[in-house]
Amino acid sequence: MSEQVPGQEPGQSTVRRLCWIYPERGTAGQRAYEDAAVWDAYRALAKNLSLELSLHKPEEVSVDATDPARPKVYLKGEQVTPADTVFVTMLYSLPHQGQDVANQLFLFTVLERLGFYLPIPPQWGYVVADKAATMLHLAGSPIPPVPTVRIGTGRDAMTGHYDPALAGLDYPLLVKPANWAMGLGISVVRNLHDLRGVIGLAGGAETALVAQPYIENPRETRVYVVEGQVRAVVQGWKEGYCGMVNRGSGGRRQWAYTELPERMRSTVAYVAERLPAPYFTVDFLSDGQRDWLSEVELDGAAGFGLDEASDRIAADMVEARFRAYLDGHAHHLGRAGHTARTGTAP
Repeated sequence: MSEQVPGQEPGQSTVRRLCWIYPERGTAGQRAYEDAAVWDAYRALAKNLSLELSLHKPEEVSVDATDPARPKVYLKGEQVTPADTVFVTMLYSLPHQGQDVANQLFLFTVLERLGFYLPIPPQWGYVVADKAATMLHLAGSPIPPVPTVRIGTGRDAMTGHYDPALAGLDYPLLVKPANWAMGLGISVVRNLHDLRGVIGLAGGAETALVAQPYIENPRETRVYVVEGQVRAVVQGWKEGYCGMVNRGSGGRRQWAYTELPERMRSTVAYVAERLPAPYFTVDFLSDGQRDWLSEVELDGAAGFGLDEASDRIAADMVEARFRAYLDGHAHHLGRAGHTARTGTAP
C-alpha cells in the first residue's frame, strides 16, 4: 500500500506526525488531569524530535477506497500517508469509552491494511487489553502470572454458571473489570455473597470480570522497556483496601525510580520476545516471599510532575520511546518499498 517517496532512500523515515487514536469522552477535569500528567510533556518531547503529536477520535479518520489499489486517507479533512504519519492504536475501553470499542477495533485493522506503521500492532493491543488474555499469552513466564479467572457477566450472572471456574481460588478475592484500567472497578470480596453482588453490578453494564487472589499490601514494580532494553524501573506500595496506586483513582502513588531486581530480568526478556513491540511496560507484584507477573501495557504512560529528578528520567524514557517509533517507521518504509517493487504480501 505504501509508495516510495521521490528522493527518499528505502528505510529512511519521513514521519512528521505522531497521532494517538484516543476516544475523547472524558470530562473537562479528566482532560486537564491527563494533559498535566502526560500529554503536555509528550507534546514537548515530540516537538524536540520535529514531530507534531496530536490526539484524535476514531471518527476523525476517513478513507477513500473507491480505488482500493490507491486509497486516500484523511485526518480531520487533511490527507495523510504512511510515509508522513504514525498512528498509535492502543485499544481504550474504560466504561465511558465502551461505545468507541468497535470503532477502534475496525479502524485499527483498516489502518494496518492501508500500510501505516502502527507501533502497537492491533493483534498485540487486543491481547494486552484483556487481563485474562494477557495471562494466557504469557503462560510460560519465568515469574508466573497472577492466577486469574475470567467471568462473563450479564443477565444470567446470578445463576452461578461461573462457580466451577472459580473452584481453584480461595477467598478473599480481588475482582476487577477484565479490560478497564486506572484502578477503576476494583473490589475485594470475602465470600460468595460479596462476589454475587459485584457480579450483579457488573452485569448491569455487561462488563466481564477477572478474579485473582487477594495479595495484602503488595509491592509493585513497573518496568519500562524500549526496543527490548530496560529504560526505567519504578517501585511502590499498592495502598488501600483494594490496592489502588494510580493518583487518578484516589491513591497517593508513593513510588520511586530504582534498579531492576535481577530476579525479574528473565521475565522482562520473555515478555519482549512474546510481545514484539518497540515499547511496553510490565508490572510485577510481590508479597515479600513471592513475585507475580500482573500486567503488561503497550501504551503505559510515564507520569510527570512528581519531582525534577523523576521528570528527567521520564523524559529520557519517553524520548527513547519516540525514537524507537521513528526507527520502526523507517524499517517499515523499507519493507513497504520492497513490497511495492516485488509484489509480495506485507
